[in-house]
Amino acid sequence: MARIEVVGISLDGADGLSVAVKKLIAKASVLIGSSRHLSYFPDRPATKIVLSNLDRTIEKIYQLLTSDNNIVTLVSGDPLFFSLGRLLLEKFPAEQLSFHPHLSSIQLAFSRLKLPWQDAKVISIHGRNPDELIKLLQQGEAKIAILTDIEHNPSAIALV
Repeated sequence: MARIEVVGISLDGADGLSVAVKKLIAKASVLIGSSRHLSYFPDRPATKIVLSNLDRTIEKIYQLLTSDNNIVTLVSGDPLFFSLGRLLLEKFPAEQLSFHPHLSSIQLAFSRLKLPWQDAKVISIHGRNPDELIKLLQQGEAKIAILTDIEHNPSAIALV
């Protein structure tokens, strides 16, 4: 059965990946990821697919699974924490997926702030409606970690 390896990359890029994960990427015949993630592997001869339209990318993965490809999908941080992993689990059998998490932006932020975060509320408004964030703000939560996007950025949140 063809497999999809889903690799999390942190702020240190390819340098921060384990030897085992680097070997997976070295064997990949197909690399899927954002332009930034793909740029970490300029010398890889794999077919590179820029992750943009999710539906089209999922369809491409279905097509690529029918042949003898080693597919590696690159994402930020932990693939199962507000990331592509959830969608892949909805579309493909779990047996076809392997996840290789890295530090998430939330972990890194709390570490840099030197704050424990087990009591933090984590929310993503990346491509989502900010209504849940508004509820958390109204409840007066002490620690809220927010994953943002271009539209729902810190400046826009400040206006909420």
